[in-house]
Amino acid sequence: MAEHVLTTKGLTIQFGGHVAVNDVDFTLEPHTFKSIIGPNGAGKTTFFNLISGQLKPTRGEVFFKGNDLTGSSVAQRARMGIGRSFQITNVLPSLTVLENVRMAAQAVSGVSFRLFSHYRKFTQLEEKSFELLKRVHLDSQADKLAKNLSHGDKRKLEIAILLALEPELLLLDEPTAGMSLEEVPAIIEVIRELKESGDQTILLIEHKIDMVLDLSDRLAVLFNGKLLADGTPEEIMNNELVQSAYLGGLYDDTIKS
Repeated sequence: MAEHVLTTKGLTIQFGGHVAVNDVDFTLEPHTFKSIIGPNGAGKTTFFNLISGQLKPTRGEVFFKGNDLTGSSVAQRARMGIGRSFQITNVLPSLTVLENVRMAAQAVSGVSFRLFSHYRKFTQLEEKSFELLKRVHLDSQADKLAKNLSHGDKRKLEIAILLALEPELLLLDEPTAGMSLEEVPAIIEVIRELKESGDQTILLIEHKIDMVLDLSDRLAVLFNGKLLADGTPEEIMNNELVQSAYLGGLYDDTIKS
């Protein structure tokens, strides 16, 4: 089990009579880019919430690098190296772009805030934060208030904040959600560069099938809460069960949205 970054065994969560994630056995190898696809209501975000600790499973287990995380909190999982983005952007609007990233870098470094100490004493944190902004192509907007960024740039900032937390596993939940068509290529380029750097293992939820096929090493298909298939993009696209249940006709509008 230790050779996998992430493993779930029989992972299940039930809300009343509805089983949202149903007995999912899942693995993710280190330094790979894997995407989870499936129609709306398939259980994708719920599955992410079980991995990152926002939800506790009804039954089943979650392992990170061989360690059982099933009972661990969100904060504990973050400290172990799991970083999670959400469909709704999560930045501090009244701080500058650089300050948002520096706050995350400061949390990881263990440097406590000192009353009456000017933040510029934390030179190394500033430099690290600025380098992370370069990675997401926001360095030219470092001094802008986060609330004044476009939606697409807030998504980039969220990724920079996650990177400041130094995650080994990066969970990206629909990073293009709510973006205009003009903004999508820029965030795709940021994600592509993250993949090419090889620094993180990346797990993505995304409805844009062209983006998923272009970026992913492997795909997992969730359908009605169950893991329907797991394989290379070519294997998934040629899987007759996937075609009949998901890719073939009934959900075409969903996956292209």
